[in-house]
Amino acid sequence: MKTEKSIFIVWKEYQRRVDVIVPYLETEHIYFYYPWEMKSKFFKAISYIPKTMGTLKCLFRNKPSLVFVQFPPTPALYAVALYSWLTGARYVADCHIGLTNQRWLNWIFVKKILAKGLMIVHNAHLIQQVEESVKITPFVLRDGIAKKQIDTTGAQTLLEKFGLSSKKYVLFPSSFDKDEPVEEVFEAARLLPEINFVMTWHAEKLSKEMREAVPKNLVLTGFLAINDFNQIFANAGVALVLTTNEGVQLSGMQEAMAFEIPSVVTGLKTTRFLYKDAPIYIENTAESIAEGIRNAFKNEKELEEKIKELRIESEKEFDEQIANLKSILGLDMGDIVS
Repeated sequence: MKTEKSIFIVWKEYQRRVDVIVPYLETEHIYFYYPWEMKSKFFKAISYIPKTMGTLKCLFRNKPSLVFVQFPPTPALYAVALYSWLTGARYVADCHIGLTNQRWLNWIFVKKILAKGLMIVHNAHLIQQVEESVKITPFVLRDGIAKKQIDTTGAQTLLEKFGLSSKKYVLFPSSFDKDEPVEEVFEAARLLPEINFVMTWHAEKLSKEMREAVPKNLVLTGFLAINDFNQIFANAGVALVLTTNEGVQLSGMQEAMAFEIPSVVTGLKTTRFLYKDAPIYIENTAESIAEGIRNAFKNEKELEEKIKELRIESEKEFDEQIANLKSILGLDMGDIVS
């Protein structure tokens, strides 16, 4: 059977979820991103104009009969829906936690557009929410787990650049979004002056006041190239993965499973459902975060074994879900990507 021509549209700089999924779907993924859009919300909004034009140009040039698109933002969905309306192509909306934000769902025609395609959500806890708001039942596909393959060349030089020692620091793989308790992490770092903390992503997303308040034992790396990010993650002693939002699947935990790093996670209904007893659960307070980190270093070996078990279980679940998705879409099943 010939694989249906498809494209995965993403209006972000990079996302591991997409890179892991696309080989299974045998699709091409295309990122639309401009470095200047990170300067402010105004620039982010302005970037939607060239992104919309670029997306439409890409789609009409490649003529896919199936389009995957991450939602939000809403303009990306509009562009794909317009292409679909004009060509008859099918589309699949890969919906992130932003789906629960009425700011995106309240845009004109959004719910109708979502309902006409296939909707994917990251975990079962979002099914009822989607059924109530969009009036359809979404398909659940959790994040896949990247295979543990990294180029170790230059790893020591990279660590030395940031003043780090392998397995001796805490990594907070942040995006500096509103759901991340950054100030609490700063305070936790001050409570643990003997331990180095590392935060990734664009430092300019932090306010000037926050950048000036960075503790001495906390490193802001800025945005890292993929292999550098892998090196920083793989050499961490503890992964700190936090959110204030319920219903979230944490990208940082997929990375922690990939590299089998002991983890400290916000204890919420969804996180406990997804990650079982593999991480140490904490509250989003400086004291709780600091205590969780202490316990993670203390129980390193036990936590490594638990996260290995969680990885095996999660990979099995992902394989079953991706096979079901391909069946629903009528795609060539082929061999599961290894």
